[in-house]
Amino acid sequence: MERQRHIREILKDLRNIISHSRDIGVRYYCKNDLSKVAEIISLVKAKRAEKKACSVNLSNIKELSSLYELVRSCTLCKLANGRKNVVFGEGDPNSILMLIGEAPGREEDITGRPFVGKSGELLTKMLRAINIERNEVFITSVIKCRPPSNRTPKGQEIDSCLPYLLKQIELIDPRLILCLGSISSKTLLGKEEPLSRLRGKFFDLNGRKVICTYHPAYLLRFGGAKQIGLKKEAWHDLQMLQREYERIKRNRD
Repeated sequence: MERQRHIREILKDLRNIISHSRDIGVRYYCKNDLSKVAEIISLVKAKRAEKKACSVNLSNIKELSSLYELVRSCTLCKLANGRKNVVFGEGDPNSILMLIGEAPGREEDITGRPFVGKSGELLTKMLRAINIERNEVFITSVIKCRPPSNRTPKGQEIDSCLPYLLKQIELIDPRLILCLGSISSKTLLGKEEPLSRLRGKFFDLNGRKVICTYHPAYLLRFGGAKQIGLKKEAWHDLQMLQREYERIKRNRD
């Protein structure tokens, strides 16, 4: 696990170097001109230091209840200033299936519960369509506090919350993970491909199977033929999930 995480960090650094190069107008490097390379590397190191400052040591946490108490008092990023409630997650802590969304919205912030309101209603219907009840699974999100106006979470916010999510996965130890939406999928898998290329197949994450599909809120955003097409693709993903879920349950029983 540590080796894979190190590889992901290296790849992320390379992406940062390319991105910063473009920002300052560099398109290629000459072997005799390393000044811009040094400048970019220093920027990357600064970002790394910023990320480290936003991290928290969770090695002594052995129970979900202890992790919840820590998350509830978290102030690692600015989202803590505007939250009403931390949305830690809920469900069966011994489930073989874990669902991971993006971030709390308005209703989630008010209630402190994940996936409530219209997106929550659709998620419940999606699960019931494959014979799974909400209380059978554990549901959480990458970000535990609501971003202002439901905007997309920023990188520093994701970096601050990711250790909590990884610890949840470690403690719950699910065999299957369903990522709901682009942010969840890219964050957990460490990939940059669009969701359309990540969905419809399983990925391995330290012995766990991960499948990605559209976030319920995204499915509700469209109407007509667009929504029908997206729901068909989501249904295909859910059927794949159902077959694997039932297989694991049979083998466990």
